[in-house]
Amino acid sequence: MQHAERRNRPVKAYQRWVEKIPQTYREYILDSKDENHVSNEIGVIKNYQSLMPLAQDARKPIFLLKPAEGAIGAHAQMVQKCYKDFEQLSESILNRTSQ
Repeated sequence: MQHAERRNRPVKAYQRWVEKIPQTYREYILDSKDENHVSNEIGVIKNYQSLMPLAQDARKPIFLLKPAEGAIGAHAQMVQKCYKDFEQLSESILNRTSQ
C-alpha cells in the first residue's frame, strides 16, 4: 500500500497500520510474543509517487533518473533525495549482514 506522508511521517489514516507492523511481524514471522526485542526495522523509504512512472518508462531505478527522462525541477531534487535514502538503506543492510 502506498501511504501518503505529511511532514515526513505517514498521515493519521496510515499511522495506525504502521504502528501494528512491528508486533505483527514479531508474532507471525518471528513466532515470538516477547515485547523486549531488538528492532527489526532496516529502514523506511518514502513513497516517491511521481517518480515511479518516470522510472518505469525509462526502465531504470528512480534514483538514477536524468532530466532527459523527465526528472527536472522538483523531480530532480527528489531524485537526489531518493538516491541518498537508498544509499542509507544499502549501508544499513551491509552493516547488518557483515556482523
